[in-house]
Amino acid sequence: MEDNARRLVVKPEWLTAAEQRIADKIPLHPNVISSIKLVLVTPAMFFSFRQTGILPNSAAWIFLLFVVFCLLDYLDGIVARHRDLESSFGRIYDRFTDYPLLFIISYHCTHVIQVSLILSKLALDCLLLIQFAIKAGTLENRIRTTIAYTTLVSLLFLSQGWSPRHITSEVVTALLLANIAFNATVGLYNARIFQLRFVADALSAANLLCGLIGMYFAYRDRLEISLLFLLLGGVFDGFDGAAARKWGGTRWGVYSDDVADGVNYGITPGVALFFMIGGWEGAVSGFLYTFFTISRLVFFTLNKEAGDPNFFCGVPSTIGGLMVLCALILLRDTPVLMGLLVGMACVQMVSFDVHYKHLGRAVASRKKRYVIGLPMYALLLILGAFIWGSHVSIALLLIVVLGYGFAPSLIHMKKVITRGLQTG
Repeated sequence: MEDNARRLVVKPEWLTAAEQRIADKIPLHPNVISSIKLVLVTPAMFFSFRQTGILPNSAAWIFLLFVVFCLLDYLDGIVARHRDLESSFGRIYDRFTDYPLLFIISYHCTHVIQVSLILSKLALDCLLLIQFAIKAGTLENRIRTTIAYTTLVSLLFLSQGWSPRHITSEVVTALLLANIAFNATVGLYNARIFQLRFVADALSAANLLCGLIGMYFAYRDRLEISLLFLLLGGVFDGFDGAAARKWGGTRWGVYSDDVADGVNYGITPGVALFFMIGGWEGAVSGFLYTFFTISRLVFFTLNKEAGDPNFFCGVPSTIGGLMVLCALILLRDTPVLMGLLVGMACVQMVSFDVHYKHLGRAVASRKKRYVIGLPMYALLLILGAFIWGSHVSIALLLIVVLGYGFAPSLIHMKKVITRGLQTG
């Protein structure tokens, strides 16, 4: 069974129990499941990609094969863990059976992605496998797996020309760079060069990188991609705090986190405002928004010790950045409403007497409504982007953000009204 005590993100008990029930109903050995991936699914993907006529080349067929591959990859892991069939060979073999599909998909992206980037990712993946084989590392890392699968899915979409508006060579290149940086960090840790106390700083650096990438896409008028990387940076931002609490940090940890937050949530939306509005109006708007965000971050840092760690004083800067980018995307033709939302974001961030629940801590406490709800909301947003279009998904995100921003005021108003009715 998994040792949750060593994990940065603890697996919920309900999910562990569900996996146990699934594993008990599968009679196959995990190595057999891995072999099915290698012997049946991967060749089917190869012939479908090559358009040999042996198998269909339709998007639906290729996507179905990929889903089957991912499902088998998940099943061999839970069967091995929950039926006590884990072994060093099995884990190496499981990872080895993933590589042929990765090579096939990567090869079909070489005409739009720099070959050096693809080769760097593949080389680092192989290095991590070798390090594990010689007992110098581990393959169990949820962050690495999440980044690797996100990159693999993006490569698949790019190779097939699916969702060209969202999955472009620039987006995939950025994901490859993030994947390479993370794998290199893990490799250095396995080699005893990188220490666990540096993990929080590395995650803050990833958040900072997301902010810089977001600025680039704002300059290219691809604000939906800037929004995507702000969300990704928010994930790294959540993990860096968990890593610092679990493994400690460096003397620069708090400052590196603040700098990353300032860039991703303050400067990047400010740059987006400048390029979107233009002229001196854009410059002033971008500067003022960045000023309010930095002020909120400085206040939060100076009062961190005195505050309740389960609540924020003022709306988090992440919410402010999301509100601004969503407004710029959805309301670019309605400047009055766009300006209203930007102003609301600034006011809420510096409303220090208003307390907002820390969602990351709520999830870490394993409250079921948050553990189940947040991933479901994220899945809804992702599916919305591909089924209904990005604007519908962004509108749903804005509704959630506005709901979170006004929740404390609405709750307080409800209490006041209830108290008034009771006394009246």
